[in-house]
Amino acid sequence: MRSKWLLVVVALGVMAPVAWATSYASGITSLGGGDYSFVLNQDATNVVIQRPGDTPLVLGALSKGTHTFNVGAGTGYEIRVYSSAAPGWSQISVDSTPTSFYSPAGISVNKYAGSANFGRLYVSNAVAGTTAFGRVSQDGIYSLQADMVDTGFHTGGWDWAGSSGPFKSTIGPDGHLYVADFSDDLVVEFSADMATATGLIDATNKTTNQWVESIYVQGTQAAGNRKIYLVNSNYNDNNRKGLIQYDLSGNATATPGDTGMQYIGPSYFAFYPRDVARDSNGDWYMCQFRFDPTQAPAISKFLDGPPPINTAAWETPLAAPYNGAYGIDIFEPEGWVAYGNYYDGWVHIFDMDDGSYVGGFDAGSRVRDVAFDAAGNLYTVDNLTEWLRVWSPGGDYAAITSSNGTFYLVPEPAGLILLAVGGLMLRRRR
Repeated sequence: MRSKWLLVVVALGVMAPVAWATSYASGITSLGGGDYSFVLNQDATNVVIQRPGDTPLVLGALSKGTHTFNVGAGTGYEIRVYSSAAPGWSQISVDSTPTSFYSPAGISVNKYAGSANFGRLYVSNAVAGTTAFGRVSQDGIYSLQADMVDTGFHTGGWDWAGSSGPFKSTIGPDGHLYVADFSDDLVVEFSADMATATGLIDATNKTTNQWVESIYVQGTQAAGNRKIYLVNSNYNDNNRKGLIQYDLSGNATATPGDTGMQYIGPSYFAFYPRDVARDSNGDWYMCQFRFDPTQAPAISKFLDGPPPINTAAWETPLAAPYNGAYGIDIFEPEGWVAYGNYYDGWVHIFDMDDGSYVGGFDAGSRVRDVAFDAAGNLYTVDNLTEWLRVWSPGGDYAAITSSNGTFYLVPEPAGLILLAVGGLMLRRRR
C-alpha cells in the first residue's frame, strides 16, 4: 500500500516507509500557571515537550495515563511521543470494568486535535443489564479517556427507550457527539459537556417507514453551514432507503416538516445499509448488512456528486468471508476503510482508493461498530463478548500533538532524525 504521507526533509532529503502508531498524547488540559496535563493512551519509549522560546523537556519513557509538564518561557508546546511495537494488529486495551458493557451498539473517538475532548471515546450502551464480567451498565453514553479511564455516564436528559437507543454515533466538526436513537428513529446532539441532548429531527421530519441507524455531520451551527446525513436502513423502504441529507444551516434543529433530500440510494441498496463514513475529498463509504455475502457488498464507495447517487465507484467482493457488515470507519492517512463482522467478530480492512483487501484480524464474536482514533488505533465494541477493545497496528513512529490544535505522525526510524534537524512533514491531501 502506498503511503499517504509526504516527508519534506531539510538538508537530508530522505524518504522512509510508513509504520503506524499506537501511543499519542490527547486530553490536553491547562492547569494554570503554565502547567498542562495530557493523557497517553499507551506506554511510550520517550516523550519530549518542545517549547518554542524555551529548552525542550525530555520526560523519557512514560507509562500510559495522565502526566504533566510546564511550558516555562515557551510560547506554545509540541508533545512528541515516540513508541515502538512489532508490526501487526494486537490488542492494547485490558479487559476490565471500564471496558465492559452489556449491549454496546456504537463507538466514536474524537479525532479533532483542536477540541477540548480530543482523544475521548464514547460508547453507546443500548440495553441496561449486568455483564458476564459483573458490571451493571445503563442505557446511555459512557465516556472514557484514551487510556480507558472512565470519565462518566451520560443521558443528556434524553429518554433512551427501547433496545436500540443509543445506537451508532459520530463526532461533528464542532467536537459534539451526535447519536442515532434507533428505537425512536431520531437523532440527538450532545452538548460539549455531555450535560444535555437536543433532538435534531422530530416526527414531521421523517417519512412513514424511515429508520435512523447512523449519522454523519458536516459543518457547524456556528458557521451556519451544518448538514446532517442519516442512514435509513429499512430493508422495505424502497422510496427512502440509503442516505438522507438535512440542511440545518445555522438552525439548532431541522425545520418542522422538512423531510430532507435523498443523497445516496434508494435504488442502489437491495438490503440493509447500516453505517456511513466520508473522506476529506467528500467521497462516501457505506456498508450493507447481509448474512449471505453473495447478496450484497460489505462496503461500497460512492464518489460525491449531484444526488441522488446510485452508482458505486467500487464494491468489496461478493464472496466469503465478507459478510455481516454492521459498522465502518476510515483512517484516511493510510487509506483504510474497515468494518466489523457481526457474525464472526473479524475486522476486515480495505484500501479506500480501489477497494483491494489490506488485511484483517479476529476481534471477538459479534462486532457491532468500529472506530479509528487519530493515530490509527482501532476500537471495536462487541455485544456478545460484551467488551470494548482497542487494537494497534504496531510499528515505530513519533506522534505530535501541538498547542495550535494540530496532530500528525512521523514514521520511524527517520522520525527521530527529522525532528532533530527541524524536518518538515506535510500531509498529502487525498
